[in-house]
Amino acid sequence: MITTTRRLLSGFAVVASLSGLAGAASAEDLTIGMRSNASSMDPHYSALGPDVSAMKNVYETLTARDSNLQLIPALATSWEPTGDTTWVFHLREGVKFHDGTDLDADDVVETLKRIPKAASPDGGLVTYARRIVDAKAIDPLTVEFTTDSPAATLPLDLARVFIVPSETGIDTPVSAFNSGEKAIGTGPYKLVSWTAKGDMVLEANPDYWGDAPKWDKVTFSEISNDSARVAALLSGRVDMINYAPPTDVARIGRDSNLEVFAGPSVYVFMLFPDYRDDSPLVRAKDGSKLDANPMKDLKVRQALSMAINRDAIASRVMEGLAEPASQIITKGFFGYSPEAAELGYDPEKAKALLAEAGYPDGFQIDLHCTSDRLPMDGDICAALGPMLARVGIDATVNATPRAVYFPAQSGGEYSLMMNGWGSLTGEASYILSSMVHSKDGTYGVFNHFSYVNPEIDAKVEKALGTLDEDERRAILEEAMTMTMADLMAIPIVNLSAIWAGNTDKVTYEPRSDEDTLAINATPAE
Repeated sequence: MITTTRRLLSGFAVVASLSGLAGAASAEDLTIGMRSNASSMDPHYSALGPDVSAMKNVYETLTARDSNLQLIPALATSWEPTGDTTWVFHLREGVKFHDGTDLDADDVVETLKRIPKAASPDGGLVTYARRIVDAKAIDPLTVEFTTDSPAATLPLDLARVFIVPSETGIDTPVSAFNSGEKAIGTGPYKLVSWTAKGDMVLEANPDYWGDAPKWDKVTFSEISNDSARVAALLSGRVDMINYAPPTDVARIGRDSNLEVFAGPSVYVFMLFPDYRDDSPLVRAKDGSKLDANPMKDLKVRQALSMAINRDAIASRVMEGLAEPASQIITKGFFGYSPEAAELGYDPEKAKALLAEAGYPDGFQIDLHCTSDRLPMDGDICAALGPMLARVGIDATVNATPRAVYFPAQSGGEYSLMMNGWGSLTGEASYILSSMVHSKDGTYGVFNHFSYVNPEIDAKVEKALGTLDEDERRAILEEAMTMTMADLMAIPIVNLSAIWAGNTDKVTYEPRSDEDTLAINATPAE
């Protein structure tokens, strides 16, 4: 059986049945097979998807996003701008941390102080707090934020800032969270234990302010291999899995004891060219050094885009569980441009563009991709190689574990990169300000590609200071149109979010952000 939200995904089949599952846990406990678990239990260390997803089970934020990325109250019940550069947030009464202490404004203030100290090499949560120059407690349940300039997106940004007790301390090391000593949040579940590349075990928080947790105990078990994760579900070793591989969806659907839960995802696979004058892993066709980095030429980037058969990747590699993408955010997002052109497949035109750019024979390049972050990333990487070769670009494909890929990407070791990116605020301002904007100490924290476009920078900064939603949308659409015209990044396909579970045990409400949250899992009736 298959459950979808917002739109029905093609390519699914629902057929009856194999024999019952063995060894399922009691209804009070839930075991979830995860493609990857958190890299640590420090809620401020990393902004990568698996880390944020895990943190949301234990820690909470002032604002939050529902399953369709709509902004909702969380630890704050309301908020309003009180001046051009000030916002006031009103905290929820009666919220307790897992250690029994009450949430108050000082906890928020001290959390903001810790974020820049706790960030990992990928920047952690710094990008979400970058606009805040001061935070102060007006009274125990009221916090005032002062920003460096008008900050229209502050409520969106704070949906990613996890609040910890003021007693935590800004210099508390990651190890203190991993051990559980400082892993204290206000969320529906408490941390019991965490093991790197192993299990994250949680127990219900009986004092949770919201709806009572539905499970006494939840174990998130890392099973990074897709086939092994599916096998664990089929055997009953786990009750549910995330990132059900598209290639196995039909197989899972044929088992009447299992159910697939799917919906649209915010994640887009895209190519990222390196914009430095001297890129390390691009060469002439004969392997000799080039005089210039070809990817700085728009015609070369257009050729890269036209070499990609997005329909084939969506239908064949992704088994129909993806859609061709033409922008770096998904349709329906605030700031998605109606003016940006669709990106087509035209290998002959790609060859002509390369010739016009001075590369009639093409060139050599190393292509690096993630292999274990999002479904089928390694397979898409492999499919890109022959497509690029057809137009004369000889790409050496390197599908790399994310633990290696992201540090190397941020360290400037690659020339052409592919990974998934999701604008998890539901608004284009996030990806435009953190990835497209030039890196300047405030913006561009994820711009690891040395891309600089002052016109786009100005548009993004103007949008971030525009409180009127209609005006901000129009500015963001302009910035997105410019970004896609310049092909700063080259979109490939928009993913689907897919979970699967034991029909007799659990149902799951799909989330566009692909987070796997115990509160979205309901015991089967």
